[in-house]
Amino acid sequence: MTGAPVLPLPLPRPRARPRARLRFRPRHSASALRGDRHGRWLWPAALAFVLGAYRIGTPQLWRDELATWSAATRSTGELLDLLHRVDAVSGAYYLALHYWIAVFGDSPTSLRAPGLLAMTATAALVALGAGKLFGAPAALPAGLLFAALPSVSRYAQEARGYAFAVLAVAAATWLLLRALEEPGPVRPRWWCGYAVCVLLAGAFHLVAVSALAGHAAVVAIRLRGRPWRHVLPGYGLACAGAAAALLPLVLAGQRQAGRQISWIGAPPVSGLVKVLPSLFGSGALAVGLLAVAAPACVRRASRAAALQAVLLAVLPLLAVWVLSQGSSSYWTGRYLLFTVPAWAMLAGAGVGVGVGVGVGAPGRRGVRPALLLVLGALALPTQWGLRAADAHDDYDLKGTAELLAADYRPGDAIVPPRGGASYLMLDLGMRYYLPRSDRLRDVFVQTDAVRLNDFFALECPVPADCLGSDPRVWVVTVGESPDPYADLSPAQAEALKSRYTPVRTSHAGGLTLTLLARGQ
Repeated sequence: MTGAPVLPLPLPRPRARPRARLRFRPRHSASALRGDRHGRWLWPAALAFVLGAYRIGTPQLWRDELATWSAATRSTGELLDLLHRVDAVSGAYYLALHYWIAVFGDSPTSLRAPGLLAMTATAALVALGAGKLFGAPAALPAGLLFAALPSVSRYAQEARGYAFAVLAVAAATWLLLRALEEPGPVRPRWWCGYAVCVLLAGAFHLVAVSALAGHAAVVAIRLRGRPWRHVLPGYGLACAGAAAALLPLVLAGQRQAGRQISWIGAPPVSGLVKVLPSLFGSGALAVGLLAVAAPACVRRASRAAALQAVLLAVLPLLAVWVLSQGSSSYWTGRYLLFTVPAWAMLAGAGVGVGVGVGVGAPGRRGVRPALLLVLGALALPTQWGLRAADAHDDYDLKGTAELLAADYRPGDAIVPPRGGASYLMLDLGMRYYLPRSDRLRDVFVQTDAVRLNDFFALECPVPADCLGSDPRVWVVTVGESPDPYADLSPAQAEALKSRYTPVRTSHAGGLTLTLLARGQ
């Protein structure tokens, strides 16, 4: 049989492999979503709540919390008048707490409960954020590490706005990561939510707005390989809208900065490292967290996400450090607490991703619990110390008030320390801890703080003119000096000596209480 020769078909030319591009794919796989449904965020929230709630009412209120109580217990009009004069940057928190107190009262537990709830919610968001950035294996460790940090428990038990600023930054970070997962143009609802969270972060603490430095870096990284018009217009409008809304607060804060933060010095370069123990709760814990975070930074699978977490944590610190070299410094640990969620996500990635591939990596199942237990052990001593009565302040105001209340008589008066000790707000502390039925006239006060729209009262220029017919006067002194007039001006001391005689002296935790009786 003959025919035309059969020619072999030409083999297809191999296609050139496209150059690899650095792409950031969404981290919400089916397994990750199933994990979230089973509570990867729930356990961190539960741990943060339990640790924060344990003995929340035991530490005595310190001066910042006493200022909160003084502001939040005024009428709405009096509070707004106060904010025009001082502490406008805390106005949102004071107003929120004002209405909270109207419902739940002003006990130490009640005053601190909103901060506890804020930190509880933040722990859940840290887990969710770590899942977005690194995948499901990092979510639970990150949330648990955040919840176990002593600094988190400390400010969950603080009647100030720091916990709410941390919550708002964590929510803004999660919303940003979620928005950047959109394959096409980002839907406006994500940018609206992001703008609201940035606005709330600044309203509760202006320094927290520096988190935008880290957010901008993440946006710049995620723009690689996608059209800029899908992201930048919405992101820019969200940031601009939040900044415009915060501008009046920024201007008010600048006017009042001399009174509010003049005590904070400009940080040296070493401050960038020295601040870490105060962020985490101890130096040993800071070293431990950085050590467990290292694997996530070096493993190829998690390196890109780790870079973003590092930028979220470090760039805001650098921004605040630079700003603090100017006329006003903002460099103190509690002002920078909003960076802790990013540090926790990075450490959680080191535990959950850096030590193995996937949750069930052979031979690695015991490593993650072991690392978490070691870090928990490092946190335990500081956690325990936070529950002491003097954990927030060295002065036993409650004990001093109890000594006075045990021998109180109607018509008694009081002289708390002012002058150089005014910043301690011991007059507010005595008023807070004394029974409401024990009304003592403040002998040398000419105009009280509420009428002055301030935290500090105005004293009589001529002390002798303010002496009344009070049969007994209680004098509070800082320290254990045998001289009951040590904290008074010479004119005040002479006025009291001319009419009163010391009868009895008692001591309680760094304070001295002396009873003066008239005509003895």
